[in-house]
Amino acid sequence: MVGRINYESLEKSVKLDVKDKRILSLLSDDARTPLTRIAKKVQLSRDAVDYRIKKLQEKGIILQFFPNLNYDKLGYYIFHVFMLIDELDKGEQDKLVNHLKKHPNTISIIEYSDRWDLEMVLIAKNLLEFDKIISDIAEKFPNIIMEKDKLEIIRRYNSSYVPPLIREQGHEKEKIVHEKAIPAKVDEIDLKILRILSLDCRVSTYEIGKQIKLSADAVSYRIKNLLKEKVIRNFTILVNLSLMKYHWYTFSVEMKMFNYQNEKKFEAFLDQNHNILRSVKTLGGWDLLLYLVVENPREFHKIVKDMKNTFSNIVRNYQTWVAYKEHIFKTMPEIIK
Repeated sequence: MVGRINYESLEKSVKLDVKDKRILSLLSDDARTPLTRIAKKVQLSRDAVDYRIKKLQEKGIILQFFPNLNYDKLGYYIFHVFMLIDELDKGEQDKLVNHLKKHPNTISIIEYSDRWDLEMVLIAKNLLEFDKIISDIAEKFPNIIMEKDKLEIIRRYNSSYVPPLIREQGHEKEKIVHEKAIPAKVDEIDLKILRILSLDCRVSTYEIGKQIKLSADAVSYRIKNLLKEKVIRNFTILVNLSLMKYHWYTFSVEMKMFNYQNEKKFEAFLDQNHNILRSVKTLGGWDLLLYLVVENPREFHKIVKDMKNTFSNIVRNYQTWVAYKEHIFKTMPEIIK
């Protein structure tokens, strides 16, 4: 699946009116919301809503309707790998990117214009599996990967796939969980349903049932159970942030100390900064990793200044990387089977 950021798209102009933004907001909260319900809330006809959604897809604003999966519940850990690449061999660089995009464990590949060239976000069952994946990549491309930094996600503080532009008052945030979730019991049929939903989560239970030879009621029951067990956090949308004129910054922070009191203070800070789409606590060279989407560099500067002032007594070091392009985003990597 194509990614959310591409600097070349910033030059294109796509206009969104109030109705479009309202539709996007409703779909971001629940991408399986029926057209009739959306129509009632935006005060348009069902056909008009259907037309607008199709137009948003055609324009490239809506990239995907997908289930926001809880990888913990599927027995996986999330890892981030930052790579510095030798720019001299463009052909080999393209081969590396294509290899990472096709890797069965990949969630996302982001290209940067700063300290690091690439970020690979992936899942693995454990540290040994993760180490083998990275060793295999390093062995396959020994002359192009000059340096790398590896981080494991300890805790996810917040996560959203929609920018402030379409996030309305009352848009629910995910609750912060301070313990790792116990894997849920999912069978082969559950995984088949998840695979179909990951391609388009607006597909009907009837159509899913037809593909896997199950009744619509049985499919509906299993989807409700996957939601109840928190395997699926919610159904949402992936949007093209560049077409909406957003810039993406990744901000990493090293703390002198990050105790419970400071952590609660950081959570409160996140509640006040809606431009921070995702933030995680990590194990590795950095303590925190934040993904920000802003309409201009001034907005980013203000958020960073606020954070530095709020945590001036505990911030030891920080770095910022400007995202140029997200090459791929996969909600359900092929390894999940």
